Amino acid sequence: MHLHVDLIGPLPVTEQGYRYCVTMIDRRTRWPEIYPVTDMTAETVARAVYEGWICRFGCPVKITTDQGRQFESELFTDLMKILGICKTRTSPYHPQANGKIERWHRSLKTALMARLNDNVSWFTELPTVMLGLRAACQADSDFISAAEFTLGHCLRLPGEFYNDNYTKIDNPQAYIIRLRDIVSKIKPKSGDFSNKNMFVHADLSSCSHVFLRIDAVRKPLVPPYCGPYKVLERNKKNFKIAMDNRISYVSIDRLKPAYILEEFDNDEKNKNLNQHQHFNVNLPLIKTTRSGRSVRQPVRFANV
Repeated sequence: MHLHVDLIGPLPVTEQGYRYCVTMIDRRTRWPEIYPVTDMTAETVARAVYEGWICRFGCPVKITTDQGRQFESELFTDLMKILGICKTRTSPYHPQANGKIERWHRSLKTALMARLNDNVSWFTELPTVMLGLRAACQADSDFISAAEFTLGHCLRLPGEFYNDNYTKIDNPQAYIIRLRDIVSKIKPKSGDFSNKNMFVHADLSSCSHVFLRIDAVRKPLVPPYCGPYKVLERNKKNFKIAMDNRISYVSIDRLKPAYILEEFDNDEKNKNLNQHQHFNVNLPLIKTTRSGRSVRQPVRFANV
C-alpha cells in the first residue's frame, strides 16, 4: 500500500473550530480519506494520519508527502520508523511528485463549492461529498470507482434510479461491458496528462554546472534562473547540487545546463586560497626616503 498525504487550508472556520484538513489517498485504489483538524502542528497531523488511516486500514508500506514542516518534523519521522513505514518526500517546488492527491484536491474543492450555500458549513456537507467521490467512476481506471476497487462492489447510493424489480439479465458481465462502452462514447474520456514526456536538456547528463529555475513568486525584473551551481550527483529524476553553503536535491525539470569557461573553474578553486599566503619570489629591495621617494643609486655604484 502506497499512501499520499497532504494538507489543505486555511478554510472557513467551522463551529467546531476546524480550519484545515489532512487528506490521504491510496495510490492503487484511490480510496480517499479526509480528517478535519484545528491546526497544522506536527502532533495534530501525526494523530490524523494514525487515527484517520492506520487505525482503519493498517500501516502502509510507503507514505509520500511534501516538505512541509509537519511532515519533516522529528515526531512524524519517528512515528513512521516505529510503524515500519518508508517515508518519501517530494523535491522543492515539484508538486507533480505528489500529484495523485494534488489532483484530488481539485475535485474535492469543486464538489464542496457545488453544495455550499450561505448558511451551510463545509464540515456539514463533507460526508456527503466524500460519499460521491468514493462512488464516482474513474475514466482512467476503466470506469471503476474507488469503492469498487477497495470493497469489491459498488456502493448503494441514496436515491438510486434502479430498484429491486429490475429485469433479470442472463449475462451480467457482458451487460456491464456493453454499458461501459456506451457510457464511454457519451462522455469523452479525460486526457491522461501524467504520461506526457517532459522536456529535458540533453546536456544535463554530462554538464558540470547547472542553472536552477526559481519557481517562487519573483519581483519584477528578477531573472528566472539562478546559479550556476556545481553538480555533485545526478540520476534520471533528481540532481544533487551545491548551493552556496548547503546541498540541495532538486527535480531535473527545474534545471538547465550551464556552459561556463575554464576561468570560472579556476576562480572557484582560487576562492579557497589563503589571501595571507606568501610566496618565495626573489624581488629586488627598493630603498625609499622618509617622504616615500625611491632612492636610485648611480650606475657606477649599482654593483656595490
